[in-house]
Amino acid sequence: MRKGAWILALFFALAFVGATLMNASMVGRARAALLGASPGERRAGSRLPSGARIETMRYHLAVILPDTDDSFFDGLLEGMKAEGPAFGVAVQVFRYPGSSPEEAERFFQIVMASKADGLVMYVPSDEEGLSPVFAQAEEADRNGVVFVPVGTDAPSEEKGLFIGSGSLLQGIEGGKLIGQSLGAAARVGIVVSSAVPAAGSQEPLSRGVSYALESFPGAKVVAVETARPGILSGEAVVESMLRSNPAINAILCSNARDTVGAAQVIVDFNEVGRVLIFGADETPDIKRYIDKGVVAASVVRDSKWIGAEAVRVFVRVKQGGKAPGLVETGFLVVRTKEASR
Repeated sequence: MRKGAWILALFFALAFVGATLMNASMVGRARAALLGASPGERRAGSRLPSGARIETMRYHLAVILPDTDDSFFDGLLEGMKAEGPAFGVAVQVFRYPGSSPEEAERFFQIVMASKADGLVMYVPSDEEGLSPVFAQAEEADRNGVVFVPVGTDAPSEEKGLFIGSGSLLQGIEGGKLIGQSLGAAARVGIVVSSAVPAAGSQEPLSRGVSYALESFPGAKVVAVETARPGILSGEAVVESMLRSNPAINAILCSNARDTVGAAQVIVDFNEVGRVLIFGADETPDIKRYIDKGVVAASVVRDSKWIGAEAVRVFVRVKQGGKAPGLVETGFLVVRTKEASR
């Protein structure tokens, strides 16, 4: 039995290696095709300096992102694809199901085997120091691949390059908006989304809100809940939160999906106007809810800038420059017309 198990394990190991090498070969062929693209094929959305020309693409940049309905990732791709042509960067995108993050590692290994010039990879927030990002950075360096991790919150220990938009700052911005709207009467429910959720007040978004509310004595956070991946996750969490804490009069969400879910619950519960929704990011649905006064304001992470900056940093490092370390972008606040006055 032991010999049979060993043979079976060896078979699957060889099958994995074979599949990885085959996929790497396919990526290599795609790399050659991308780098040979003509200027006319690759200039859409570019911002070329006056008089500048790019005869062919110089660099092959792989991108690994979850395939979800979160507008944060749409912005990342938009920024990278817009900025790439100006620097001779051909972008090749790999998407994995948001419910299967382990697939990201498979794509990572394929990119390493294909010897791409660089890799931009989404790194989920990590409150327990379990992120493989540091090991991945070392492996990429050994393979001569410039590794640029992007996301919202930097991995624990905050060492090395990372480009993102921290939840702590998002929470501070959202907390200010809530305090300015409700003052001491604010009773806040927070909906967070995290691969490794932290307990209550230790979650960075929650800490940011609590810090901002210190300027409004009497205002407080009364509930912090985590929404899991799924279309109805935000709705279910907000519905449960309101039933358990009827005094809640403000809800802060960490992403676009949960913002829309929270807004729908407020409409269904006929609580529009009593419970204020403070959302995240900017999608057509969120704009519609803002116009109708269902969502009071949305704190928008500039993920398009993050994507563009990832390309700029990749090129800088590839050309011998120094990586900048931790880089964070700011936020734009979108409000209802009444709140903007």
